[in-house]
Amino acid sequence: MPNLRTTIKGLFPSIIWQPLSEARYALQRAAQWPAATLHPWRRESIARLAALKDIHKGERCFIIGNGPSLKRTDVSKLRGEFTFGMNRIYLAFPEWGFRTSFLVSVNDLV
Repeated sequence: MPNLRTTIKGLFPSIIWQPLSEARYALQRAAQWPAATLHPWRRESIARLAALKDIHKGERCFIIGNGPSLKRTDVSKLRGEFTFGMNRIYLAFPEWGFRTSFLVSVNDLV
């Protein structure tokens, strides 16, 4: 049986509920902005990230996502290349025998 949210979304076209959903999300994130940008730990992190800007400009890099296809991919060819690993990719480092150059986390729980 569908829940109330699903029922309401079914009554209105996405052109109506999608902007409302995005606005709600923006308000939730806006409330977190001061802590996310003004906390000393975050300020230090932002400064370190800014120092990395363009340090490899013009060089090639590889972004390694997550998923079952990685089991069938020979990632050893990327050893020595500039690589960005996503989320929990670090779990594969022991198996690969190398680490990505950078680790990107887009989930607060990682």
